[in-house]
Amino acid sequence: MSNLVASEIMSHPDISSRASSIEKWVVVADICRCMHNYNGVLEITSAFNRSAIYRLKKTWAKVSKQTKALMDKLQKTVSSEGRFKNLRETLKNCNPPSVPYLGMYLTDLAFIEEGTPNFTEEGLVNFSKMRMISHIIREIRQFQQTPYRIEHQPKVTQFLLDKSQILDEDTLYELSLTIEPRLPA
Repeated sequence: MSNLVASEIMSHPDISSRASSIEKWVVVADICRCMHNYNGVLEITSAFNRSAIYRLKKTWAKVSKQTKALMDKLQKTVSSEGRFKNLRETLKNCNPPSVPYLGMYLTDLAFIEEGTPNFTEEGLVNFSKMRMISHIIREIRQFQQTPYRIEHQPKVTQFLLDKSQILDEDTLYELSLTIEPRLPA
């Protein structure tokens, strides 16, 4: 998704249409937030931090202050700072349906697996570790209990699954340098 967003932004040849594309994607990210799709928010906002997009100073200068403020708010919500403190708080206070950022839970599980032994010093199963893992899995399953009620839009599905317009990281960066060359040092 992040590649799609970055590629779509970079597909616009002029500054104004690129800035409009960024503004459109910030609105899409905010809609994801309103729908409690925090994975979508993170995927879209992470596209803005890719070097090919982030370095486009002239393009960013055309993005409205309100859009930049909204983008900052969205990025703070899904920031990995403090073990995703803001996202955890947001998820705790939101009603289902919801799509959390699964990477946050995978990180938690990896820390538990790496930092906690499977057996106690007495050679017994470490039930404390098993309870921690169970708690995380239960939390993930809680988000799977309530489905979204969204009408299928074939055009949207086709757009999201069409890989023909998606550029790789190197191509994105080369295009970025072509669009806005580096300033001489």
